[in-house]
This record gives sequence, structure tokens and C-alpha cells, in this order.
Amino acid sequence: MVWVKSEYAGELAVLSTWLVGLAPWSISTFSVSGLTVAAFRFLPFRVQYIFGGTVPGERPFLWVWNVGAFQESAELTLAGQFGTAAFVCYLFPFWLSLYYYYEEERVTALLPVDPVGLFAGLLGLVGLLSLAASVLFVRYFAGTTIPVGSVLALVLAFLLATVDRT
Repeated sequence: MVWVKSEYAGELAVLSTWLVGLAPWSISTFSVSGLTVAAFRFLPFRVQYIFGGTVPGERPFLWVWNVGAFQESAELTLAGQFGTAAFVCYLFPFWLSLYYYYEEERVTALLPVDPVGLFAGLLGLVGLLSLAASVLFVRYFAGTTIPVGSVLALVLAFLLATVDRT
């Protein structure tokens, strides 16, 4: 079953890439020592809010490449590395989507594969890497972690992969 008409596949690929970049790939909430923490992890950065007090040395904003070094456990360091890898893998489809938006015919002619299929594969990789990071966060934090953007990336990658471009 085809979910998207072939003539709109390029637009969906571009829009999907931008949506994946805007959505937080993971949202976590947990409580510790009377404090409630809400962390929003976007591909390039993490924003964390602490309710009920302050924590010395806390950094509410961290770039993705700093998250792994700021963690205290090996599992969270690995989660930060997966998050960094997802961001780095996202950069190629993001820049390609900008170029593809303006020069669809040129990109289609230059690439040896279908650009929509390429976007599907790359967004699927971003989704898997960020989902792996989310799973590590779920294992470490006693609270709730919801992999919003990870699931979104995988669903959009699936939709792009099912487009019949023949």
C-alpha cells in the first residue's frame, strides 16, 4: 500500500527532514531528592529544567557533543555518543534537503540512487541512533522517557521508503 503519491515524494522528503530536526528526539521527566527534572533532547542540544530547587554546577543547556562528557555513568556517556552520532548523521540529509528543495531536478540527476529513498535511509538511521540513546536513558533514569522524535523519524522514514517512484 502506497501512503504518498509519487509526485509529492520529494516535498515529503524535505518536509520530513525538517520535522525530524525540529522535534525533540527524546523527552524525559524524573524526580530525585525532592527535585523534578524535565529534559528535552533535540538533535543539536539538550535543554533541562529543574523544579523545586537548584543543583550546584547544573548546566540547563548543553550542546549534543557536550552531553556525553557531562554524564557520570558509562551508560549515559554512551547515550550521549549515540545522540551525537544521530546529530552528525542528520547533518547530511538536512543540507541535502536544502539543496533538494531548490534544485530537485539537479539533485535527482546527480545522485545514482533515488533521493527519496536516500532520505528514507538516512532518516531511518537518525531514528535508530536516537532511539538507542533513548533506550539507554530509559534504563538509567527512574522517570519517564518518551522517544518522540525517534519514533517520528522512523515513521517518516517508513513512509518515504514505501513511495513507489517507478
